[in-house]
Amino acid sequence: MWNPPIALTPEEHKIAARTRKARKFFVFLREHRHELLDATFQDTLAATYSAEPGGKAPVEAGLLALATLLQAYGHVGDRDAVELTVMDKRWQMVLDCLGAEQPPFSQSTLWNFRMRLMTHNLDKILLERSVTLAEQTGGFGARQLRAALDSTPLFGAGRVEDTLNLLGHALRKAVGLAARELGVSAEAILEEAGLVLVGHSSLKAALDLDWGQPQAREQALRLVLDEVERWKTWLEQHQRLVEEGGSLKDVMATIAQIVTQDTEPDPDGGPRGTRVKQQVAPDRRISIEDADMRHGRKSSAKTFNGFKEHFVLDLDSHVTREVVVRPANEPEHAAVELLVETLEKPPGLLQLDIDLGYMASPRIVQWAEQGVYIIARPWPQAGPLFTKDDFTLDFAHGTVSCPGGQTVPMVPGKNAQFPASACDACPQRPQCTKARLGQGRSLYVREDEQFQCKLRAKIRTQRGRASLRKRTAVEHAISHHIAHQGRRARYKGLRKNQFDGRRHAAVSNLQVAAHYVEERQRAS
Repeated sequence: MWNPPIALTPEEHKIAARTRKARKFFVFLREHRHELLDATFQDTLAATYSAEPGGKAPVEAGLLALATLLQAYGHVGDRDAVELTVMDKRWQMVLDCLGAEQPPFSQSTLWNFRMRLMTHNLDKILLERSVTLAEQTGGFGARQLRAALDSTPLFGAGRVEDTLNLLGHALRKAVGLAARELGVSAEAILEEAGLVLVGHSSLKAALDLDWGQPQAREQALRLVLDEVERWKTWLEQHQRLVEEGGSLKDVMATIAQIVTQDTEPDPDGGPRGTRVKQQVAPDRRISIEDADMRHGRKSSAKTFNGFKEHFVLDLDSHVTREVVVRPANEPEHAAVELLVETLEKPPGLLQLDIDLGYMASPRIVQWAEQGVYIIARPWPQAGPLFTKDDFTLDFAHGTVSCPGGQTVPMVPGKNAQFPASACDACPQRPQCTKARLGQGRSLYVREDEQFQCKLRAKIRTQRGRASLRKRTAVEHAISHHIAHQGRRARYKGLRKNQFDGRRHAAVSNLQVAAHYVEERQRAS
């Protein structure tokens, strides 16, 4: 186990004095590293390594954990992190290697440690350690959680391409894998397979079409699909490549996925006519190198490509309890199930502040029934006609009454239908429905309608509206996190980006802890 000194040496005092104003994080991490890396946590990290005779001396896992946090704080890659351990005294102070002329670890060691963190879900424990340290520093004891849920777009690191370029990219990758497996050049494979488009630097330039013509896109698609068929024909003669090479099999599955999701028969294109689908597939793959990236929508007018990053924020201690990264096309409420363990952690959940997107999760109503105070806007009811606010919903008797005094039964999750005879004769009909005569007004009663009624009643009060305005603190906390992590994903894939989000959240939590220390020093 790594046991660096707790007290600062005279040289470290000098470095800390010069660093304390501009880069307080280094000083805080040096002074509190022994609290962050307690014996239990270090034993958990070390347990992921197996004892092997021979080889190089192992690098302490605690040291690598600190280096991982410093990487996030400094926005540096593995190569720069290794160099900074011998070039930057602040890094040396934190990692207990002042004056070192050789790095204490290599790039591969740091990469290996990061993979182990993700494999064993230890990045979550690292985040939890930062939460514990921040709350101890701020004087927060055990209490029920007052939390907020929110999300922000995370733009993917993979290249987003249209259908033609996706197919071309996948074909180039497949040819390269086959050439490496056979030990020949890619050019030889291209010639043998009869591929005429893939070998060029630009697929669309190789097509040599007049893109201003109306049928150019359909013609280009047919030519690219013909290229795909030629490649499949060649592969049929080399079946062992697909059977033995897992990577090549994955690429061929990707090609099949793109053809299925992006193309459809063209009714005007003859027996082999194919066109790009008129509508985007719901779960469309948009990148070859990052299979998890998706088209997303932050609002009706704002789209993005990549992921959604979800946060659990503690409204009392201002720390981030958990970070979850999901595909951009996945609705917000789907992430709630992944956050249940964090939100229900003893001693339990007291209050939950959520955005409207999380409302569709059945967990929200369950928590409300269990006594959790939910702060959220209800589903909007705006419109020129009578809304649910103008109707009287009697949940005790299972009835709903319209503004005209007509009462009908209601069942949650179904439409309550008012009789046409009553609606046709009602003087308020123009304000209630635009349905033709002979058809009465219908009112959809949501399964969680009783909960929605409570939210609508709450928002009509001054106190209820004031509670919604407190959400600005949540936005500030996310802005602080994004200032560190950035809007663009550092890695490709969901799991790696969740790791990155968690370690940046840990850095933010430690900065919150440093702020508590500074406030305590000022008070004294």
